[in-house]
Amino acid sequence: MEAKIKLVAIAKNEAAYLPQWIHHHFSIGFNEIEIFINDTTDNSLAICEKIKRNHPHLTIHIADQLRAESIEQNRSFQISAYNQSLHNPGGATHLMALDLDEYLIPKNLDDTLQDLLKRQTTPDCLSFLWYSDDFNHKDSFEHPIQSTNIIYRMDHVKTVSKISGKIHSCSHHNFIYKKKDEITNLLGGTIVRLDDNINTESNRSKLSKQQLNALSNNQTEPWFVLHCIYKSEKEYLASLCRGRGHNNDQRPLKVNRWGMAPYPFYKHDPIHWSPSPEQVERYQNDLSQFIQDNDLENELKEARHDILKKADNLDNLLMEKPSLKKQYKKIFTGTKHTLT
Repeated sequence: MEAKIKLVAIAKNEAAYLPQWIHHHFSIGFNEIEIFINDTTDNSLAICEKIKRNHPHLTIHIADQLRAESIEQNRSFQISAYNQSLHNPGGATHLMALDLDEYLIPKNLDDTLQDLLKRQTTPDCLSFLWYSDDFNHKDSFEHPIQSTNIIYRMDHVKTVSKISGKIHSCSHHNFIYKKKDEITNLLGGTIVRLDDNINTESNRSKLSKQQLNALSNNQTEPWFVLHCIYKSEKEYLASLCRGRGHNNDQRPLKVNRWGMAPYPFYKHDPIHWSPSPEQVERYQNDLSQFIQDNDLENELKEARHDILKKADNLDNLLMEKPSLKKQYKKIFTGTKHTLT
């Protein structure tokens, strides 16, 4: 039986990135995409409604009530949304959860997730290692896949799992299983079995340093997750304004960042990933056609303007409350707001 793979995400003010994110994940083989839009002031809903006209396998939830209920009950809204998707799978046989700044990437852009699952039919789940984008200067709204990509290995994974009675619930990076010792979890595209007693940590959500150091120094695995943490400086600064209310953190800024600087918890030399020019040209042309076919040009202009405005608003906030720079010094490292 052919796999039917569903992707679930939450989205708060992500309009500028929704078209490329949706296009990318349909293009690599996801059959369904389910997005829980919450606490949003931009034109995310308008963009999704336009895309849905041509892509009926995109499902959109206005999730403000679920978010409010989760906060009231001291539950993570993010996990609540994931679990709602898990327990209402429709016809899906597999589920994966990603953020809007995460892209599941086949190193060979002609590969598909369907092909990968056909090659590896036995495991209960496949995990994919995180890589970050480059923290050095980039143009605003640059697409994450270029002819030459400088990326950095990180230690977390994201996971696609068979939907079965073995799953208890979702977690942020993996799934919680009823009997962990009965689960076969491979590193996607490889034959490395992941096990907390051998080579991972935290319910198989992080690879141990020993396992990371055993991987190739100069190339990625066949499949990986590109975590676009930095983008351009303005986009990075705007992203801090989202906060982390979806996980019941009421601080005014997104504080689980470390600035435009190397990932501090696993330091690794940059890896250069270069798809063929023909693949990149075809991929970017397909995205342009997707934007045109769904009449998104003006919507994207509005959404990008909103991102730049948020970066300006942060500048104004820091002028009014300069103590925030000191209080959250780490997240401003490498930006114009770095404290010297």
